[in-house]
Amino acid sequence: MELYQLRQFAAVAKYENMTRAAESLNVAQPAVSKTIRNLESELGAELFERTGKGLRRTEQGDILLRYARTILEAERDARGEIEESLHRTGGLCICALSCAERISEILAGFSAEYGNLDLRISSTPEGSDLLLDSAVSRDEVPAGAVLLYDEEMCVAVPEGHRYADRESVSLTELADDPFIALSNSQSFRQISEHIFRSAGVEMHAAIECDSAALQIRLLSCGMGVALVASGEWRQVCEDAGVRMLHIKDAQCRRYIYVQTLGRFRTQSIRAFTAYLERYFAQMA
Repeated sequence: MELYQLRQFAAVAKYENMTRAAESLNVAQPAVSKTIRNLESELGAELFERTGKGLRRTEQGDILLRYARTILEAERDARGEIEESLHRTGGLCICALSCAERISEILAGFSAEYGNLDLRISSTPEGSDLLLDSAVSRDEVPAGAVLLYDEEMCVAVPEGHRYADRESVSLTELADDPFIALSNSQSFRQISEHIFRSAGVEMHAAIECDSAALQIRLLSCGMGVALVASGEWRQVCEDAGVRMLHIKDAQCRRYIYVQTLGRFRTQSIRAFTAYLERYFAQMA
C-alpha cells in the first residue's frame, strides 16, 4: 500500500462518496475509484458497499480505516518532528468544537505573541493538530487533555421576560418557553441536552441559529430564551438588554479542554496550549 492510497481511502470513508472525496483531495474522481479498486484487489476484500445514499464501509473497510488513520497520523507526526528539528516554522490546524465565538480573539492574541505562523481552523478533528472542546463533567475530559476552564451554564432571558427580575429559575418553569438553540456546535448541543435530561425536561428548540450574534439579537427581540455559557455571556448580557439567570434544577457546568490529536507535540502545539492556559486563567 502507498500513503496516497490510504489518504484517498480515508477521504472516501469520511464522505461516503467518490466525487466528494476526490474534490476534497483535488484529485480526479476516476483516479480515486481506481485507487479503491486496486486496494480491494490487493486485500482480496470489498471495502465499501453501495447504498441508495452513497457508499458504506464493510467490516473489512472499518478495519483498514482504523489502521489507515494510525499510519497517516504517524506520517504527519514524523513530518512535524523533522520540520521542528530543522528549526522551521510549522503550521497549526485547530478544530474548535467549543468556544467558536472566542476563537478569533484567541488566534489574534496568539499570533501577536508568537509571531507569524500558519494557523488553520477545521470543523472536524480528522487531520487537525489540536482539539478545543468541552465536556459535561471532569470525568468526561479525555485522558491526556489539558483542562482549561470550567464555567456555569445559565439561562438567558430578555429583560421583559416574566422571570427577568429573579436571580435563578428552574428549567421546569421554562418548559413551555421557546428555546433558541445554536445549530453550529455539536458539543454545545450535547451539553444542552445533558442539562435538560438532568432536570427531567424535554428541550423545545423552537428556533435554531448558527451564531451567537444572531442568538443575542433574537433574545433581545423577545423571541425566546437560551442556554448560555456564563463566561462568554457575562458582558454580552449587560450590553444587549438580556438577563442571565442561574439554573436551580440541573447540573449546569461545562469543562473546556484542549487535546493534542497526534502523538508528537510540536513547539507550536506546546506554545498554543500554553497560551490557551494563560488566556483562560485570566477569565477565572
